[in-house]
Amino acid sequence: MHTNPQTMKKLYAALASIVLSASSADAQQYCSPSFLTGCFGWTNQSISIGTINWTNSDCTLSDFTAMSTAVNAGASVPMSVTSGVWCGCAVWVDLNNDFTFQDAENLHYDYVGGDPSYTYNFNLTIPANTPTGAYRMRVIGPWGSDGFLNTNTNGFGPCGSFQYGNFDDFTLNVSGSSSVAEPVAGAVVARPNPTTGALILEPGAAAPVVRIVVRGMDGRVVLQQPVGANGGQVEIDMSALPNGAYMLECSSGSSTRVIRVLKQ
Repeated sequence: MHTNPQTMKKLYAALASIVLSASSADAQQYCSPSFLTGCFGWTNQSISIGTINWTNSDCTLSDFTAMSTAVNAGASVPMSVTSGVWCGCAVWVDLNNDFTFQDAENLHYDYVGGDPSYTYNFNLTIPANTPTGAYRMRVIGPWGSDGFLNTNTNGFGPCGSFQYGNFDDFTLNVSGSSSVAEPVAGAVVARPNPTTGALILEPGAAAPVVRIVVRGMDGRVVLQQPVGANGGQVEIDMSALPNGAYMLECSSGSSTRVIRVLKQ
């Protein structure tokens, strides 16, 4: 059967688009720490913060992001974590929603430990410049470790390799700053910010922007827009989007820059 070359080109292009979209979706996943010997008694037993009052029923489960609580940026919120046999406590919040937990996003770590358990009571402080949005919070209960410092022999880090322990993820709904700090010279600028719908993107002196992806604060893509070859100002229409905070991913040929924007 003879197939028109133009039809084949369109088919290949469609298949390539599907593959790239799948690869992009796969890449936007949170890593997980590993616990070689398992959890058993070495686990988070209960976690309380705001309206989250969680009690462990299966230490092999970790995704509890359907459970959330509201917090205010700049405020200290009481938090309580009861950890199992000789376990520490480490808490991260992905404050820039880039699907990674950086050192600066570790908001608490401590190791006292006890048998059969120990309760850590502390205040969790969300940085004052955190924009309004939903953020993933990770709580690690590692055996014999505070979970953060690299001097721990049992492992460290939000995605580290531990011997014993477990982790649990939740959602914090932050009421935060109403605007975004002005970017450095040469970076991409979005105006007005906050916006009621129309948004002007100015590439500045940085590499030309060729593609724009708008994500909700939960990481989902809500709008995509290609950019013309001239690399000049780009107008984005966000009027159909619900009010709230969004992340604009501005991609050039070699890098991606992210801007937080508030839609009012």
